Amino acid sequence: MPHPRLPSLMSACAARHRTWCLAIGGTAAAVAAAACQWPAFGPSPVPAAVNVSVTVAFVLTAALLNGEESLGSVTGALVLGGLLWALSFTSAWDGGPSALIATFSYAHFWVCVGWGVLRYPTGRLQNNTERVLLGAAVLFVPVANMAQLGIARPEWLGYTHPDGLWWYGSPVDHGMYDILTIGLDTITVALAAMFLVVIRHRLRRYSELDRRIFRPVAFALLFAFLIAAAVNTVSYIPTSPHIGAEFTLVSLTLLLIPVAFAVAVLRRTFVRARIAQQLASLPSPPTVGAVRDALRIALHDDSAEILLWLPDDGHHADGDGIARQPPHPPDADLIMEVRTAAGAPLALITAAPAMRRNQDLVVAAVQACVLALENARLHATVAAQLDSVRASRARLVEASLHERRRLERDLHDGAQQRLLALATRLGLARTKATDPDTISAIEAAREDLRHALADLRSLARGIHPAVLSQGGLRPALEVVTAALPVEVELDVCAQRFDAVLEAGAYYTICEALANTVKHAGATRATVSVRQMGDAVRIDVIDDGKGGATAAEGGGLAGLVDRVRALGGALVIASPSGGGTRLTANIPC
Repeated sequence: MPHPRLPSLMSACAARHRTWCLAIGGTAAAVAAAACQWPAFGPSPVPAAVNVSVTVAFVLTAALLNGEESLGSVTGALVLGGLLWALSFTSAWDGGPSALIATFSYAHFWVCVGWGVLRYPTGRLQNNTERVLLGAAVLFVPVANMAQLGIARPEWLGYTHPDGLWWYGSPVDHGMYDILTIGLDTITVALAAMFLVVIRHRLRRYSELDRRIFRPVAFALLFAFLIAAAVNTVSYIPTSPHIGAEFTLVSLTLLLIPVAFAVAVLRRTFVRARIAQQLASLPSPPTVGAVRDALRIALHDDSAEILLWLPDDGHHADGDGIARQPPHPPDADLIMEVRTAAGAPLALITAAPAMRRNQDLVVAAVQACVLALENARLHATVAAQLDSVRASRARLVEASLHERRRLERDLHDGAQQRLLALATRLGLARTKATDPDTISAIEAAREDLRHALADLRSLARGIHPAVLSQGGLRPALEVVTAALPVEVELDVCAQRFDAVLEAGAYYTICEALANTVKHAGATRATVSVRQMGDAVRIDVIDDGKGGATAAEGGGLAGLVDRVRALGGALVIASPSGGGTRLTANIPC
């Protein structure tokens, strides 16, 4: 069996000048095919034209596949197969070596098509099983068929004018010939069945992308082999200018093979378009995970991963933001480096080993992903900085709360206890004193001491009320609202929250009520605190004059900053004359 392969220089030249190659190759194939079966155009014009179209389709498909990644491995086989099919109908000349040429070409055609398919997508046979199968096919199909000519008479094969044919060998008994023919046909069918089993096994081992590309070819081959096997039981090979309907059926079936390969090319083209479509549908701003998912969908590879390089952190991170070490050669995965327009490292893209056969598609995907990945990295960097700022704010709030607790505890356990001890001593001094002036001085000192204790306790409650830590948000707010000059309705859940959140909510509500008392001119206010999903919602509503704004340096601006420091957001709705509504959402 010959091993057709277009020389690399010729293949590269044909890929560069594809239009000229299609025009010249198609014309030459049509002329050669028409010349091979010229006598058949009179008695069988339609079948002859169909045969010419098969040769032209094979040659044009080969030119179309030349230069395509993986699909280019079948180029040579398609060109030779098209020429062999044209030579298979030289029997139309019905004289000279036409019978030998037709038999040789027809038998070699099927082996050539099978060999070309086995070369997909690597350009070579993949294991010893395939090599043994191809060797057996060469031995039992072309060689045995040529040997069959040596033991048969031309008329046994259907030739109506055997006198002018070149023939060789000595015929055997017709009965023995029939037995040998049946045995040869059985072996041929068995080899075809084994070939289809190998193709099925290959399909199972291919990647999803390879399966999608190759499946139409496999179905076309299966159909063509079944039709050819059925026709072989009726007629051995074409033997005259009168081309039977059975061979026309085989020719029409063979057209499915180049069409299937053309569909495979279109599918690869659609993959490139799918990459652009998937990237165009990315959210704005894109994330690494979204780019990775789009890449997986476009390449039909669920193992594809994007490892984004984070220069500030000095490591790679996957689409989920988890730090990852990139795989190192000689790992089997396909690894491609992505760089920015300036040439700086941007990311690594890893894919399944099978994607090496479709590396051009991966390259197209990588080129399409560069801008999206740059935006994703910029977004991730900004998001990390925002997270850092939020974490810093949270630490400041927590440190502030801790400091308030310490001050309240120091005042309670230190200064307040000393003042209480001083009050006790003054009480003892009052019981022992007899001088009216001394008693009067002691009573005045005790009164001043009571006021000092009251001020100290008020200060301690302002710094951090003990009831907030002990009883929660509602009891603490009840103490605050009891002393206000406006009626306040509390709708506060009894649920306890994190200490930082409770303290933030408490001071936010206190500040909002203080603004209500000072500036709103309200007579009534409502405070609502409820957990809504994973956040706490605070509403402070009054019936005042409205018109409140978060002016820089004002109390409301401080409220906005306080809520933001807790990772939340504050919304102020205060139409003139319509009261004020402050709504804060603080994440739990």
